[in-house]
Amino acid sequence: MSSVDASAVRHRGRRRRRRWGEGGSSIARWDVEMLGWAVCAVGVAAIGAHAAPLLFPVETAVGGTQGIIWTAMAVPVALAFARSRPRGLLRFRAIDLVYGVVFGILLRLVQGAVAGIGGGAPGWPSTFSTDGGLPPGFTLDAIAGSLVTPTIEESLFRAVVLVSTFAVLRRRAGGVAAGIAAMAVSTALFVAAHELTAPRGPSDLAALTLLGVVAGAFTIGTGRIWPAVVVHVVFNASGFALVAAGTLLA
Repeated sequence: MSSVDASAVRHRGRRRRRRWGEGGSSIARWDVEMLGWAVCAVGVAAIGAHAAPLLFPVETAVGGTQGIIWTAMAVPVALAFARSRPRGLLRFRAIDLVYGVVFGILLRLVQGAVAGIGGGAPGWPSTFSTDGGLPPGFTLDAIAGSLVTPTIEESLFRAVVLVSTFAVLRRRAGGVAAGIAAMAVSTALFVAAHELTAPRGPSDLAALTLLGVVAGAFTIGTGRIWPAVVVHVVFNASGFALVAAGTLLA
């Protein structure tokens, strides 16, 4: 047998490794228990957000609150990836940046349009300022809120919650129904987490719901988490940019 024939035999005999959206062993242990850990994390984050002002001095209360929320959400993410890594979920493609930038900006524009319904053009958001400039910690808050927060939140809601829900329902309901249900569950828990930690206005809730749906659709559609992360990063970063502009131009 020639080397070409031998290579062809080996290729035919090699099983294609299934990506997580097709089921398989890479998501076998992402189950109901992992969903339970995620729900517990949201509860701990909500309780911590309301308890932080009592636990930390005024000057560190905001940072303490954020630290509690980040830690609570990171724990189930670490547990899930310690069990297994859903095949293809962490793969990155350059097109993911395009998806994220385009849809992140679109979602911010939609939020502005929703905020202006019934009340004319919405005003520019701003933050507290004593001299017309930005507060000393604004830049650090913007970096953390634009990079760290989206990464942790998407890792919990679009990785742990969405993939675990999909894994639990796929064999019972089929891939399409499981994907729709996974998007719905991850979006509902995502919005609930934000509302429980800090109550939001109608336009914010609408924007968060759309963000959850878009991020979930990208995760299900591409099998990758990075489009969702980039959408969230751009959405948050554009919000901080608007606050900075509103404060400096006021």
